[in-house]
Amino acid sequence: MSMYRQLWLSIFASVLIALGASLFASLLNARAYVEAQLAMKNQDNATTLALALSQGNSDRGSVVLAATALFNGGHYDLIHVIDPNGKSLVTKVARHVDEGAPAWFVRLLPIRSLPGRAEIASGWQPLGTLTLMSSSRFAYRALWETALTMSAVMFFAGLLGGLLVSLVLRRITQPMHAVVEQARAINDHRFIRIPVPGVPEMRELAEAMNDTVNRLRIDFEEDAQRYEDLRQQANFDPLTGLANRAFFLASLNSALDDQDTPYGALAIIRLRMLGRINRSQGREVADQLLHQVGHAIAELVAHCSGAFAGRLNGGDFAVLLGRDCDPAPRLNDLLQSLPNVVVPLAGGYSTTYIGYSPLSRGDDRARLFARIDAALAAADIGGVSIVREAAPEAADETVAPIGTEQWRASLHQALADPASLSLAQYPLRVGDGHIAHRECPLRLRLGDEWLTATRFLPLADRIGMAHELDWATLNLAIAELESDPHVGGLWINLSAKSIADPEFRRRLLNLLREHPACRKRLYLEIPEAGALSRLAALRELSRDLKPLECHLGLEHYGHHFNRIGQLYGVGLDFLKVDASFIQGIDSNLGNQAFLAGLCEIAHRIGMQVFAEGVERQEDLARLNELGFDGASGLLVR
Repeated sequence: MSMYRQLWLSIFASVLIALGASLFASLLNARAYVEAQLAMKNQDNATTLALALSQGNSDRGSVVLAATALFNGGHYDLIHVIDPNGKSLVTKVARHVDEGAPAWFVRLLPIRSLPGRAEIASGWQPLGTLTLMSSSRFAYRALWETALTMSAVMFFAGLLGGLLVSLVLRRITQPMHAVVEQARAINDHRFIRIPVPGVPEMRELAEAMNDTVNRLRIDFEEDAQRYEDLRQQANFDPLTGLANRAFFLASLNSALDDQDTPYGALAIIRLRMLGRINRSQGREVADQLLHQVGHAIAELVAHCSGAFAGRLNGGDFAVLLGRDCDPAPRLNDLLQSLPNVVVPLAGGYSTTYIGYSPLSRGDDRARLFARIDAALAAADIGGVSIVREAAPEAADETVAPIGTEQWRASLHQALADPASLSLAQYPLRVGDGHIAHRECPLRLRLGDEWLTATRFLPLADRIGMAHELDWATLNLAIAELESDPHVGGLWINLSAKSIADPEFRRRLLNLLREHPACRKRLYLEIPEAGALSRLAALRELSRDLKPLECHLGLEHYGHHFNRIGQLYGVGLDFLKVDASFIQGIDSNLGNQAFLAGLCEIAHRIGMQVFAEGVERQEDLARLNELGFDGASGLLVR
């Protein structure tokens, strides 16, 4: 039995006993009062009757007649007259009648009053002794009505007392429930604060718990800031704030190797004659120029969802553009804004060239750079700032829908045909690898070709169909788990927009409740950038999934590590670190320190850490030393 119920029952029982005792004591007092009044009435009636019979020339016959008439009036239980010699003149005893109260009440509280006695005389001659006892049924009726009235009053008083007790207990137990919820949240690695209650004892406990959470949060944020500094030092150019060459090339390699890459084009921005500017105007001006150009490119990245920029060397910058970002207009906007930055510092040395090329599956990095270099060389011949697209190496033979309406129709057709949607199967190593885990991104068939998610999900998101594709992915995953009980875990991707939709979350939770055998083996991955922009929905979904034991985490993690403090109270289960931080980790001391810190912080708040895009055995060995819990990539496959 809960403590709340025990307290409530004990207080209610105490109040009930007190009210019952009070009622019984009141009835005893009322009975004593009635008995006293009845005895006085008996004596008064006996005296009055005896005095009336003593007037005039009364004889025994008249006494008997008067006593009989008085008894027949029905107000007396006993009238008894005896002569001076002790002989009974008249004895009248009432037969059993209704006392005016239940029999059990009469037995529980019997009324015993003293009879009234008086002498009857005729002149100086005594005629006898009168003994009289009034009927007690009126007394019982009055006592019973009093008991009913007092019981009703005490019943309502008890209800009011019970209500007050409930309010007081709720005021006491609400802080206790809050502390219990806080403890459960900490156990689920969600570090939350609770309001400080007004109850002094509970206030001390709540303040102590909040202080503990605050200390943990402060330690967490200090460690996060320290490792964020390491990430910046290892991966970003201090002059421009963009990714350094090594980190950008690692990201590019990951994009070229990954069929599900979010990037669709590579652009190179070349600032001409940087060396001449350095010699003629000084290093400070050249550094300031690079800083300003880097800032302008960072603004392009901020306005182009999913873009990623870096500095390659000297005056060469590079940008990976997202698949849903049209490169030509964006890069032309950048080109138009650069003179405002360059001319005030470099004067006539202001020519800037931009070359770009779409990314193709299996494209070679060297050939990709060669194509873009050729476009930049062609621009250099003209001598004016310009954006040029690199000539494609080969035509794309894939027949894909053109335009929004064609894509909408194709997606609806695929959703209506179960054979047009499937889950790819890629092994994922968790722990020692003895339990089978699979990454299962969605695939869509158009004609004879199966398209990867990055080919259709950006367009589906744009036309508002990402929810439907995510729902199809969930149902395919549930069916896969039910058909193969040997799968230890099945990892699927959901869009951030879907988890931000309350109706989608409700359907997701209902689906999981209907399949209890599957939910412990289901891992839901949300892209880092989208999840962090919808943190409230992510927190709510994590809280709802905890009782169902379904796993929730972020994929492609690491580019927004400076916001890891926001994950402190979310309660996620895992992080999957982006491949750009993983490639070449065996020889990258800066990223080793950063990733070791990331693992330490994540493990402290109960999250596992997995690596994406592992290709070399040396890198996998180093990741194990750094504390990673598992890995995916070509090496694992």
